[in-house]
Amino acid sequence: MRNRVRLVFFLLSLANMVLLGLALARAARPGWAAYQRSYHRLEAQSEPNAAAKAATEAAPVAIAQIILPGLQRVDRCTTCHQGVENPAMKGAPEPLSYHPGIGRHPPSRFGCTICHGGQGLATDLAAAHGRVAHWHQPLLPREYVRASCGQCHTKGDVPGVPELAEGRHLFDTHGCRGCHRLRGVGGTIGPDLSREGATRRDPAWLERHFLDPRAVSPNSVMPNFHFTPGQAKDLTYYMLSLTGEEMSNYYTSESVIPSIPYGRELFARKDCITCHSIGGVGGKSGPDLEGVTRRHSARWLDEHFVNPTLVSPGSTMPAYDLTADERTALIRFMAVATDKDAEALLAGGAKALTPEEAAVEAGARAFVHYGCVGCHGQGAAGGVANPNSQGGQVPSLIHVADDYKKSEVMAIVLNGERPPPADPAKPAPPLTMPSWKGTVNEEDLHNIVEYLWSLKPRGEGSGW
Repeated sequence: MRNRVRLVFFLLSLANMVLLGLALARAARPGWAAYQRSYHRLEAQSEPNAAAKAATEAAPVAIAQIILPGLQRVDRCTTCHQGVENPAMKGAPEPLSYHPGIGRHPPSRFGCTICHGGQGLATDLAAAHGRVAHWHQPLLPREYVRASCGQCHTKGDVPGVPELAEGRHLFDTHGCRGCHRLRGVGGTIGPDLSREGATRRDPAWLERHFLDPRAVSPNSVMPNFHFTPGQAKDLTYYMLSLTGEEMSNYYTSESVIPSIPYGRELFARKDCITCHSIGGVGGKSGPDLEGVTRRHSARWLDEHFVNPTLVSPGSTMPAYDLTADERTALIRFMAVATDKDAEALLAGGAKALTPEEAAVEAGARAFVHYGCVGCHGQGAAGGVANPNSQGGQVPSLIHVADDYKKSEVMAIVLNGERPPPADPAKPAPPLTMPSWKGTVNEEDLHNIVEYLWSLKPRGEGSGW
């Protein structure tokens, strides 16, 4: 018996020594070192003489490391991807080839994983590409890498990535925020999506989910919006861009350039021309903006954007949630805006409105912004399934003025409401009205109510 124990111990020790030897041999000749030697041989081909070729081929190999405090990460990707910044390597095989279009995002400032995903500290192929257990950010498929642009470029359109703008537009117009929280704003019926891209769900899973939610999540209460495959892909782009990355000011300041064109885009998006005119062209409820930068300083205008009623008591202008760069862009546009700009903006769909009409228009936008359309439907027409609720659907709000006063609707929005079940013995209806207290501001709340009251057929009364 004792001899058998000794034999087992000897065999285990021998196996341990073999494994240790294999590990040491592998460590002595890592895969990344072979890539670097191949890169050195490719570089040597362009050297003018034998001595230079030999020196290049004999260059030492070492782990390349890029430390990025502003992105809170360390990348070692260029340990293998040696030629990313060398245009001479355009035709080289992977992982030695040149990365086209890298000039504006050099690895020394951005690294690689912020765009491509993967595990920056790893040097083994599978681990570096993030295809290992417990790592939630594997390398993104090539067709989805551009989704990463939305991590920094959170405002406006991203040149070359129309899918991001369209995905964001679909998210807003279909009321996803009504059930999903995003950057602190939204409902709680569905999961918080602020870091959805950080979990790096399989893009194919996300696409299938948008096409038919219950096909991949049987217990999901998310309605089937009957998105097209193209729309599902656009939404997937947007979801992958939502990583919640904490970045330094360098990256966020680069995301929005406060240019005149961007200011014009904001001016159009906020429908400023509906209340303001430029050179006599446009709305009449607000002051004419021609020469406004000569009448007021940039600081005054900036403070007015932040808190209009404080700077101009009695102002009816809402306090828009604008970043410093966005406010600067608007001021720069107003400094050069002419009546021709106003005519172009009006031709694009805006029109001069009375204060009452402007409130209704603002309420319609707020109804979409806060995700009300997700449950109450486009135009508040209802129709979204809500099992075991009375009628089986989220009701239409078109005739809400028949049953409620405006003050009562405001109270419901602020405090929330649970629909009574049709059958108390069955599970409660999954879609409920959450409390928006602390989220929706007073201006938006009033405008939403004005919008709902405007939906009632003409000729019928309403009350407070």
